[in-house]
Amino acid sequence: MKRLKTLFIAVALATAPLNSTPLIIRTGTILKTFQVLGWVNFTYNQTVKSYNWDTNEFIKPEGFEPTTTAGADLLASVGLPGKLELGGVLPVIMMKSKGEASSSGIGDLLLVARYGVLQNPLLPVRMALSVGLSLPTGNKNANPALGDGSTDLGAALAINTVKLGFIIGHLRGAYWLNGKTDDTTRLGNMLQYMAGLDFPILPKLTPQIAFTGYNQEAKLVNGTPLPNSEIDRGFLGILLLWQPIPNLTLRPKASFPILPVCKGGALADYNLGLDAWITLP
Repeated sequence: MKRLKTLFIAVALATAPLNSTPLIIRTGTILKTFQVLGWVNFTYNQTVKSYNWDTNEFIKPEGFEPTTTAGADLLASVGLPGKLELGGVLPVIMMKSKGEASSSGIGDLLLVARYGVLQNPLLPVRMALSVGLSLPTGNKNANPALGDGSTDLGAALAINTVKLGFIIGHLRGAYWLNGKTDDTTRLGNMLQYMAGLDFPILPKLTPQIAFTGYNQEAKLVNGTPLPNSEIDRGFLGILLLWQPIPNLTLRPKASFPILPVCKGGALADYNLGLDAWITLP
């Protein structure tokens, strides 16, 4: 079992995600009517340092215990008449550990509805609006917790251009109204964003460079902000979109934190990743 766990972590490290959530991971293009999208995003993450609010820097303090998480996000979506799309994302956490404690199971389920605002092939841009509902299906009493115990509501906008010369542009943003984790504590609301450029230089291989991040407000305890509980993150990401066969796309990728725009919480030095999606028909 220990050998199998070590092998899984090694594979997961080569398939970790970038820092986009499922609500803004999609472009502004909507699926065709009754077209189905299946997506798997293998993940691995290990925090290596935490933020010191006195010195305004990330350090590894004495006694710091990293949190290691390995699993996969499973996404499925279907196109409906009227430029609509419905889908869901289920995180499957195969291993989460901190010190001697470990847990596994499903995380918080995300339900997503999307509407294509601009989908006319004659226009130079595509645009989609999304709403997401995160449900506390993960066990928050596990050690470490598999969910945060809150019900959250998010709204997002995704825009992408058609191919303009040798580039395609992307702009996405989402805002989350986060709920209570218990009777006294409410998570801070969160703004997420992504800006990127594709360079479709070859028919089946497209490099992309992206800036992603989020800003989360402080937790509220009995309506009062908890000091030093806000979190800011910014990442520079590089990925390749590779289509080895029709309808299948693979995305090897890497991202790195931009330290001057990061504060609060715990942080990993880098993320590596690979996800894949298939569309039918």
